[in-house]
Amino acid sequence: MPRLFVPKDQLPFITGSDVHYLKDVLRVKPSDELEIIDGSGTVYSAIVSSIHKDKIKLEIINSAKSEAELKTKIILAQSLPKSKKMDFIVQKCTELGVSEIIPVVSERSVAKGEKSGRWQKIAKEAAEQSGRALIPKISALTDFKSLLKKKNEFDLALIPWELEKTNKLKAILQNSSPKNIIILIGPEGGFSSQEIEQAKAAGFIPVSLGKRILRAETAGLAILSMIMYELDN
Repeated sequence: MPRLFVPKDQLPFITGSDVHYLKDVLRVKPSDELEIIDGSGTVYSAIVSSIHKDKIKLEIINSAKSEAELKTKIILAQSLPKSKKMDFIVQKCTELGVSEIIPVVSERSVAKGEKSGRWQKIAKEAAEQSGRALIPKISALTDFKSLLKKKNEFDLALIPWELEKTNKLKAILQNSSPKNIIILIGPEGGFSSQEIEQAKAAGFIPVSLGKRILRAETAGLAILSMIMYELDN
C-alpha cells in the first residue's frame, strides 16, 4: 500500500509533487487505498475518492497514533563527510528513528557545502518507506563551537571517540534515563584532540563504540542501533 506524508491542515487533499507521483508513477485510481501520515504522529487509512489535474481527494476511513517512533528523542550532529556519504547517513539514520540531523563543520571536515533541501527530501522519502510517523528535521549547517553550545538542551550528550577506553555506551545508558540525546559524530579524519577537549569542557561524554574504528558514515548508524537496543525495548 502506498504511504506518504500529507500535512494535517491539507487533508483530505493531496497536492504538489505527490500528485504526479501517485498519478503518473504509481498510477493510483479511485477506490485505491493509501496510508497517510500527517507529520504529527497520526496515521490515516484512506481511499482515493477522486483524481484531478492538480490534486487528489481522499476519503479518510480511520486514524490511529503511530507506534513507530522511538521513546527517546535522538539528535545526530554529523560532521560533514565528503562525496555523497551524507545522503547515505540521512537515509539510514532516518530509517533507524533519528529525530533531527544537524550537519556540522568541524576541523577536519572536507566537505563544506550545504544541501539541506536535498537531505530533507531524502529524509521524507526514507521516513515514508520505513513507516515512520515523523520526518526528521534537517537543520542548517552549524560550526563545531556553535554545536557545543546546544549541550544544555539535552539530557545526555555523547561524542564517540576511537581513543576512548573507559566510558562504555552500555554502562552510560544503563545509568541514565534520558528523554533526549545528542550524538556528535566526527568526519573522515576524526576529531582533533583539541576538539575532544572542547567537547568535554562543554559537557559531552567521550564514548567507545568498541575495539574497531568505524567510518564516518558507519558510526552514527552503529550508535543509533545500540541506543535503540538499550532504550527502546
